[in-house]
Order: sequence, then C-alpha cells, then structure tokens
Amino acid sequence: MKRSSITRRFSGNTTLIIGLMFLALQFVAIVFAPWIAPYSPENADPLNALQEPSLKHLFGTDVSGMDIFSRVIFATRINLLISVTAVAIAFAIGVPVGLAVGYYKGWFSSLAMRIFDFIQSFPVFVLGMVLVSVMGQEIWNVAIVLAVLFTPVFARLIRAEVLSLRERPFIAAARCSGAVDSTIMFQHILPNALTPAIVQISISIGMAILLTAGLSFVGAGVRMPTPEWGLMVSNGAQQMILGIWWVALFPGLAIVFSVLTFALLGDAAKQIFDPHSGSAS
Repeated sequence: MKRSSITRRFSGNTTLIIGLMFLALQFVAIVFAPWIAPYSPENADPLNALQEPSLKHLFGTDVSGMDIFSRVIFATRINLLISVTAVAIAFAIGVPVGLAVGYYKGWFSSLAMRIFDFIQSFPVFVLGMVLVSVMGQEIWNVAIVLAVLFTPVFARLIRAEVLSLRERPFIAAARCSGAVDSTIMFQHILPNALTPAIVQISISIGMAILLTAGLSFVGAGVRMPTPEWGLMVSNGAQQMILGIWWVALFPGLAIVFSVLTFALLGDAAKQIFDPHSGSAS
C-alpha cells in the first residue's frame, strides 16, 4: 500500500482516534499512578473494610479495607506490563521463527510446526494454569507463560504469508540477481508479510489482559496484595451475593475498558494496513 494511502487512513480513522484516546487514559494511569491514587494500593485498613463508594473512597474499599480506586489505578501498570511484555516476546520470537519455517523446508519446519500443534492442542487457559503453577506465581512468570502461548499465533501468521510470497515473481527475480537467502527473507519477504502480525498485536494484548485476569481470578496468577484486576474481581465476587457490588464491579469495568481499547486499535490497524478492507470509519 502506498504511504499516501496509509496516511489518509490514519487521518480519517475514527476508531483509531477513540482507541488512542482510551490508550492515553491508561498511559496516564500508568505514569501518574502515585499522584492520582489517594491511598497506598497494598496497605490494609481493617477499620474501613467494605466501605461503600463515597467522596473519601471513590470506588469504596474491599474486605481488607484497601482503597479500590487506588488499586484499580495501580493495577493498570501490572496488567498492561504483563500483557504488553508477553506479546512483545511472542512477536520477537514468533516472527523470525515463522519466517524461517515458511521459507525453508525440511525437518526444522516440520519439528517447529509439531511443537506449535502441541502447544495449541491444549485449551489456552488450562495450559496457562499448569505452566504458572509449575513456574511460580510471579509477575514475570505470568508474562513468560503468556508469551509461550502467543508465540505460535505470530509464527503461523508469518508462515502463512511467507508461503504465499516465496514463489512470487519478485522473489524469483531477487534470486536471479544473486541475492542470498537472508537478503531475500529480511528485505523482500518479511516487509510484505508483517501486516497480519502487526494487526494481531493489539488483539493479542487484549487477549493477554483477559488471560492474566482469568489466571489471577482462579488463584493461578498474581498473588495478594499486588493490585491486579482479575484478583480484585475474585476477592469481590464472594461479596456480590450480599449486595456488596462495588468490590468486583470497578475492576471488572477496568478489564472491559482495557480490552475494548486494544480491540479498537486492532480494528483500526486492520483498516489502515489491509488494502482489501473498506474505507476507515
């Protein structure tokens, strides 16, 4: 796609603008959390347990007396740190592996695909629980586990594009001109194969946020007292039946908001980079 066409899609894309605005709000929460949050996110205050939302505690307090608003703000750091790190690792590993697997034929390609088949044959959530349980419930371990789960996704996307590109006339012309395999792969094929993987980044970050929250919800992710949205929902779910709705509601809304942000950005990326998509909304 020509650069001028991409520029036009950027400038008139309402979905992208909304997504970037939502992302900017989360970026502000990440950077300025110590100044935005009125209380410590990890200090318990049993005397103020289960306080309803008020001017003193905007989102109320949980069963330990911790301020929910402060924990939701600080949890933005944890959830996005885990999700973005996991997807970045998966992208950095999956893209070159998918490029090599798609370009070369032989035992390496077959072995890599069988490994990917093995990883993806398990339910993602169940495999994530098992790996986190084995490695330990630490923030970086959760990120590594999610990276393992998402690497096959990026590798398969790149491989599919490489398989369709490697027999094109311009690749044959590059071979005839004396270009070596590394030049053909990284200068001619990879730039033309990256679009699906770029679109997948935002989608995968949203999925990683849900998986992180889900693992913490069932007790296989981040541990207390670390502020994390899924863990906060889990702690508040038990009080919902008693009418104490605010403990689980606000972190749940934070999950929805964050996932929606990256869904919008993923949709915008598809509109911008996919020449076959319709005009930007």
